[in-house]
Order: sequence, then C-alpha cells, then structure tokens
Amino acid sequence: MNRNPDFDGTLLGIIALSLGEDTWQEWVDRYLEKYDGLTVDGYRPAPLKRNYTFQQIIASTGATPLPTWVDPESPGYEVALRSLSGNTGNIPTAKQFYRFNRVIMREQMQLIDACRGNLPDGTQEIFMGLMDESTDGLIKSYHNARVHQADRINSTGYFILAADNNPRGYHDVKIDFNIPSSHFDTLTDTERWFTDADGSMTTAGEKSDPIQYCKDKIKEIRRKYHIYAPIDIRISEELWEAVCQHPKVRSKIAVNKNPLATDNALVNIAAELEDEEIKTRFAKMVKANSIIVRDSKAFVDKPGINEDGEKDLVTVQIDNFERKNISFIPSGNIGEIQGVKPLALGYDPDEIAYHDGNRLLLTTRANKETHSIYVESEFAQICVPSNVNAMFISTVTA
Repeated sequence: MNRNPDFDGTLLGIIALSLGEDTWQEWVDRYLEKYDGLTVDGYRPAPLKRNYTFQQIIASTGATPLPTWVDPESPGYEVALRSLSGNTGNIPTAKQFYRFNRVIMREQMQLIDACRGNLPDGTQEIFMGLMDESTDGLIKSYHNARVHQADRINSTGYFILAADNNPRGYHDVKIDFNIPSSHFDTLTDTERWFTDADGSMTTAGEKSDPIQYCKDKIKEIRRKYHIYAPIDIRISEELWEAVCQHPKVRSKIAVNKNPLATDNALVNIAAELEDEEIKTRFAKMVKANSIIVRDSKAFVDKPGINEDGEKDLVTVQIDNFERKNISFIPSGNIGEIQGVKPLALGYDPDEIAYHDGNRLLLTTRANKETHSIYVESEFAQICVPSNVNAMFISTVTA
C-alpha cells in the first residue's frame, strides 16, 4: 500500500492519507501509551495459546459498545458508522467495524467530488480524524469488553451472552465456571437490604442489617470453608450508595465511631458521616480487607426508535456488575485472561496490525463495490477465575 502522502483519489489513497507518514502498525502503536497499564480487576493476562480452554469466543469490537456474538456462518451486519459481521461454527464469535463511505465523507467535509488531486486545506486532518475515531474506539471497546466479562463473572459466577449485552447476536450462551451452589445466597422478604420492587433501593427491609450480614458471611467463609486469606467485598456503585444511606448502617457506624455518645449525639454523628468513612469503618467492622465499589458501565447498540421516532440502532447503557449482588472474593489475583492470537487471512501484510501483545487484531481494507473503507478489530479472550471454591455471591436486594 502506498504510504506517500500525495493523494491519488483512490480508496487506498484515502487510507494512506489518513495515516500520514505512518504504516498501519505504526499508527496503531500510537495508542500504546494511552492504554498501557490498563488492567482488568483481579485478572492477569495469560500467555497466548493455540487452542481454547473454554468454548471459543472470538470478538471483533467497534466503537464503545460491546461486541456482538453471532453464529459464525451468518452474514455480517452494517449499521450506521459501526457494523457487525460474523462467521462462527459452534463457537460464539463477534465482529464489529467502523466504515466510512462517500456519504459520511460528504457530511464531514462536503468535498468528496473534489478529492481528485487538489485537496483543500484540512482534508488530511479530516481523514486522520476519522481514522483516529475508528482506531481508538476499537481499542477502547476491546478493553471495555474484558472489564464487562470480569465484572459479570465476579458478580454472578458465570458469563452469559443475552439480550441485554448481546442484543443482535447469540442469546442464552452461558459459560459457567462451576462455583459451588452452596456459595450462592439469596435474601428474601424483609431481610433484603432494600425491598423496592422497582429496584430504586430506597426502602430498607425491616429485618435487614447489611453490616451483620457481611460479618456473618465472612465468619462462615472462614469457619465452614477454611478460607483465611484477606477477603474483599465487591459491590456495584448503585447498591453501595444505597447502603451508605441505610439507617441501620449509619446508626451502627455512628456507635462504632463514638461508643460513649448519647442517643441525640449519635443521631447527629450518623447524619454527618461521609461515604469514605462509612466504607473504611464498614470493612473493619465486618473484618473485610476492603470494600471494592465497581462503577463501570457498558454500552450496547440495539434496535429501537431514535429521537426522530424512526427505527434505528440506539445505544443503551447496561450494568457490568450485577447491581443486586455482592461478592466475597479473596484479595489479589482472581484468575487469568485466556485467549489466542487472532489470525488475519486474506489481508495484505500492511493491512494488519496488532495491539496488546498480539491479543487484539486491527485491520484496514477498501471495498470498491460499496465505496467504503473498513477499520475492523478482532480478539479472542475470556476471563477465567482460577479459585472458584473461594468465591461467594449473595443477592441482597430486590
């Protein structure tokens, strides 16, 4: 592929212009500094393998939404700026890509017809902007997808492809990591921390006592299951914010802060407690190593109605960490991220680049039939907890 910045009016010329003086791999390497050091809570990358421990999952991701897992033999999708195509056999596979065509270019610069030799000022910057948006979005989506996996596994014990996180692809694909059934607990009736049927978490259960429950659970983990490592309590941001307002939590922490205070003074102490102090004292009172509040979200594209009342893809926010649950997991490493290096077949060498130690494949290609440029990504990674016998998950609210 010609990397000469002199524009020749072809689709390949647009790709070359978008990359400036860089090769495709050099362009992708620009994002190493931005994403270097990003980690997945509790999971470390394992060496890449040639085969899969679990049912293979290959995901090609685009933009901010999570990848869509589809049947490998199905035709691909193309939606707005982002499209999906997939081909799998018995393996959940997802592919997603950015596409810019003549329409998009006209909208951005109103000069596609003029792009034949004499380029107005700023044209290269526009092309580079489209390439930057595409590349950065694909890399960000890759990292988001792994965080989504980890949070779902840590808060439910398994990873499911369902209507909420994979609305246009495979449903009811469940990867179960075999956490013992006795490690799951569900509170009922007024013992639930919050009883609101609408999930608003404003009405505390009459018999609920979050501090006592967590204290008893950690005691059970140590005495019954003989797990003596420091234990972290993981919880969603929404649930933790509600817990901080739970009347019994505030009153118990007020007493813990000043055991000799009068009843009237305790009311004032409870009212003035800050969330960070509640977190620190809560952890000490229940003998947890720490309270880890998970505030990450994911976004998916699903068929819906746009602001103009027309059928379209709409971007919807979903929870990564199951908001009704809390988990008790030993501190430190939970497991590893297993996967393989995606293979790029049918591409020229200068259309292929890798990111994150060959874990993420990024490709570019031109399609003359659709007058389009495609920037695509693919990865094959799954978070795998290694010590499921030390993981405990409780559903504590309605």
